[in-house]
Amino acid sequence: MIKEILVHLDGGDDDESRILHADHLAIVYQAHVQGLYINILPEPPESISHYAVSRSLLSQHLDDAKTQCRLVEHALEERLGKLAGPHDLHRIDCRAANVQGLVATQARTADLLVVRTPYRIAEPNRASDVVEAALFGSGRGVFVIPEEDPLRLRPFDTVLVAWKDSREAANAVAQAMPFLRRASQVIIATIDNGGPKDAPGDRNLARYLERHGVAAEIRRLGKWDNIAAGLFNEAELSGAGLIVAGAYGHSRLREWALGGVTRDILTKTPVPALLAH
Repeated sequence: MIKEILVHLDGGDDDESRILHADHLAIVYQAHVQGLYINILPEPPESISHYAVSRSLLSQHLDDAKTQCRLVEHALEERLGKLAGPHDLHRIDCRAANVQGLVATQARTADLLVVRTPYRIAEPNRASDVVEAALFGSGRGVFVIPEEDPLRLRPFDTVLVAWKDSREAANAVAQAMPFLRRASQVIIATIDNGGPKDAPGDRNLARYLERHGVAAEIRRLGKWDNIAAGLFNEAELSGAGLIVAGAYGHSRLREWALGGVTRDILTKTPVPALLAH
């Protein structure tokens, strides 16, 4: 069941889309929404003399940062106060270096974390630490809102499961079970990766889901040079409102250099995606 939804907030323009999706999910699943406001503290200068900053100016800078933080927190509390269901706001004040550990800890006691797509060209590091911490440090599902139409609340009548015989994909299916049980159509999609043609993994998954009351259809999509493109194409053809996939790897630099399905989903997914590692 989904009963605790964590939503990443930072006081930026993306907050509204994340709150809307978290509220939508909370209504569907009668869940509690916890806003997670990450307040990054300013880094102290290495030395006052090096930066030629007086103590009074440094103190003023810190006071201004605290004032801005309180304004953002108040605005977020007001926005969350308009939600239909139960909610609260948890603020974390931390240095940038500590974000990942703190986010992972918070996400471990939630059923789902709602985020926006990171790694955009215009904002290459948008919330990347938050997303990576949740994906690779929490063991929980991460609900990624697409870049296009981020305010659109899609129905989840059709769910596309990107299946690979792996621990990560299995965990993604487990995390997505509440969505799968409510869906009217579940598609198990596999891409030809050059392995044995008669590999039973997708059939085993279909039987497993059937025992959980989920009727699933297997679709083998053939060979695609870009696996994510094949999945996106099938999502469009089937009208899927959600993609479920395992998340692989944990190095952003390696993903950028070599490419990868996880990176492509995080940057290009046309519909919401539920990822888990």
